[in-house]
Amino acid sequence: MKILHPSLTLGKCVEYNPTPSLTLLARGSAPLPKSMTIHPAHIPRWFLLLTALVTGAVVMALEILGSRLLAPVFGSSLFVWGALIGVILAAMSSGYAFGGWISDRYTGSGVLAALLLFSGSWTFLVAWANQPILFEIEKMVQDPRWGPCLAATALLAPPAFGLSGVLPAMLRLAVADMEHIGRQTGRMIALSTIGSLAGTWGTAFFLLSWLGSQSLMAWLGGIQVGLGVLWFMKGTSARPLVSLMALGCFALLGTMALNPIQRLKTPIYQEESPYQQVRIREDNLFRYLVLDRTFHATMWKVDPTTLFLPYSQMMVSSLALVSEPKRGLILGHGGGSIAKWLARHWPDLEMDIVEFDPVVVRMAEEYFEYRPPANHHIFVKDGRAFLNATNHTYDVMWIDAFARDMIPFHLTTTEFYSLVRRHLNPEGIVAVNLASSGKEGDLARAAAVVQTMRQAFPVLTTFGVEGPWKTGMTPAKNLIFFGGHAIEHESENGVVAKITDMAMNQRLPMETIALLSTRRTEPWPPGVVLSDDFAPYDLLLGRERSQLVE
Repeated sequence: MKILHPSLTLGKCVEYNPTPSLTLLARGSAPLPKSMTIHPAHIPRWFLLLTALVTGAVVMALEILGSRLLAPVFGSSLFVWGALIGVILAAMSSGYAFGGWISDRYTGSGVLAALLLFSGSWTFLVAWANQPILFEIEKMVQDPRWGPCLAATALLAPPAFGLSGVLPAMLRLAVADMEHIGRQTGRMIALSTIGSLAGTWGTAFFLLSWLGSQSLMAWLGGIQVGLGVLWFMKGTSARPLVSLMALGCFALLGTMALNPIQRLKTPIYQEESPYQQVRIREDNLFRYLVLDRTFHATMWKVDPTTLFLPYSQMMVSSLALVSEPKRGLILGHGGGSIAKWLARHWPDLEMDIVEFDPVVVRMAEEYFEYRPPANHHIFVKDGRAFLNATNHTYDVMWIDAFARDMIPFHLTTTEFYSLVRRHLNPEGIVAVNLASSGKEGDLARAAAVVQTMRQAFPVLTTFGVEGPWKTGMTPAKNLIFFGGHAIEHESENGVVAKITDMAMNQRLPMETIALLSTRRTEPWPPGVVLSDDFAPYDLLLGRERSQLVE
């Protein structure tokens, strides 16, 4: 016997033969609640395809956005990205399985609505309370691998699970049109993949810079809830009071998402760059540049050109070890502290300044009063890529691209330091800053950097310079490494005498003389030699973390 079955997918009636397979599906189905009764209404094909496109875009946008949510607390190491990708994939896999199972038990668009409303509501909650959740997880789990995994699970696994369950639920609706099941399945999967591509590129290239991470998270929650409400209205008959109460709850969640709980003090300016969160903070005396979770520059507002931080005072002392330097290079601009000081005290020194983040370059000029003179050349480029492309050689090179666990590994390898040596003049000097607590994993990290640098610079001098403030790390230090001709051929007393003499002549900060006592005298322990092929840098990170002011 042949009967007519209303197609929810195509909005038309098709012949239905109760074959054994479909009979079993129907037999295993449970009746829907009255509030979730399926309408035999028309559901246009374009609406199904639009849903596939949007859900694919949102799930990938959440993954990209997750890196920005975790960065202020956990950094942006390889472990963070590994945690994000792994957790999202696990959530998607389980979501696909659950979506297939639930759509067989409760056929119809009510399943789609429930999944979308669940994922959207959770996204709203993440937008509202992500900071306190992340800080609490960081306190509980200090391991640099499992802390980010737990954080990604708590914040992003539920919405990724719900969004992934939508696709098999839509494919279940397409079973009603057996004649075109292959075509419909292919279109949905293709549209979902195209949406994932759009969500990845759109979020990374445009949306984060336009909206910021908090606002974008709230918008993604709103998109999911809105789409869920449309499916609820199209496929179910709910009582008006129930619908009104549900809309009120979602409106409340949306309002909360737009007014998130803040654990970090509100900065005077904040911007999402293509690479990191950039924040400007200040107090009565100082202004600070914060990139993700680490302070990168401090400016004394009374005299903006003063080198306030001891590590930068030590870095510029390398000028004393070169006879009449003509050209210098800075890799890692930050707030422009060294560049400002050089422009004032060494105005004839030709400078190439390389910074990979254009927003940081702009912050140095707008908030830290760096006004590059004609002989300062700013390059917005990766440091290693710059060295590969330039033909210039330098008398002094300052490498200040390191910040705790956010060190680009390709700036720590033997290949990189060989490149540095080739661009250093025979009588030149290189100064490298490595932030470190000087304990446990950080000591292993420093030993690895030392062993690697020695492949190109056999003799190194190390200074362990403490910061001007007490922090949660004890002892917190910047390790400054000097390498080059003067270090290899001058005696220790000769190096000290040159730096002292130049400081007494007011060509270096006077504080430099006292900092000479921080020279490390004990030998470094054996360390791993890092290369482009083998650089397990993230495994060498210590447990202690830099502290953001809450």
